[in-house]
Amino acid sequence: MNVTPILNSRAVLGESPVWRAADRRLYWLDVFGQTLNRLDPLTGINEPTPLSERVNSFAFRSGGGLVAACWKGFGTVDVNSGKVDRFHDLQQTQPGFFLNDGRCDRHGRFWAGSACKALDVRDATLFRLAADRTIAEAAKGSFISNGLAFSPDDKRAYYADTVEGVVWVFDFDLDEGVLSNRREFARCPSPDGAAVDTLGRYWVACFGQSELRCFAPSGDLDREVPLPTSQVSMCAFGGDSLDTLFVTTGTFLLDPLSAKEQPLAGAVFAVTGLGAQGLPEPEFLG
Repeated sequence: MNVTPILNSRAVLGESPVWRAADRRLYWLDVFGQTLNRLDPLTGINEPTPLSERVNSFAFRSGGGLVAACWKGFGTVDVNSGKVDRFHDLQQTQPGFFLNDGRCDRHGRFWAGSACKALDVRDATLFRLAADRTIAEAAKGSFISNGLAFSPDDKRAYYADTVEGVVWVFDFDLDEGVLSNRREFARCPSPDGAAVDTLGRYWVACFGQSELRCFAPSGDLDREVPLPTSQVSMCAFGGDSLDTLFVTTGTFLLDPLSAKEQPLAGAVFAVTGLGAQGLPEPEFLG
């Protein structure tokens, strides 16, 4: 296994890496730097685009551009200009919350969970955004929604709470877009963004812990992947064979001494030699 920094960007909070096979680039966000980034992992050349509004996660749209979980609600993003057009106001229904982690299922719906700004209300909600832009509540009851992922056979959905250190698993009806039978899947410190490989293993970033953890479909710990910086935020499979695990990190919440002691904080890493392969990310059909 090799862990290689491919971009030392000193991102404040790197997030939402998505591999785009069409142009062989890794797209990712610096949430607090408010940029959408397009990275060539072979050359290390990164092209940042300033965003008109803070975006926490996104997926590509089949008709062009992005669908996004913005700080204040759902919206779309023009990848060339960085202009965000928000069509949903979360503050009307969940004041004190923001949208956080999100991704598409293989029927082209976009799922994103909210998070409590003050961490004092266990009422974060997982939302389902349909192609016609109707929004439905799918699950509720956490502080910070994270770790969203779907199993390769589309029969399971994963959802984590960073504050409680728990990952839940649901039975998932892909045709209907319905979650049921919520139960605990695994415990780990500060689970953040996640990815699932072709064998159904769940790979999750542990924020503040300098590592990724991989769990077997049974929920048993399969392995740990150490990173040379603490604020590990999310992982995604990419590369031509989808066998490279790209990892975003940040400098967010590091005190000045810790930031100095972690020169690779905020870098994007490529982890190879894992013997794992990911799945292509679906696009939003709306």
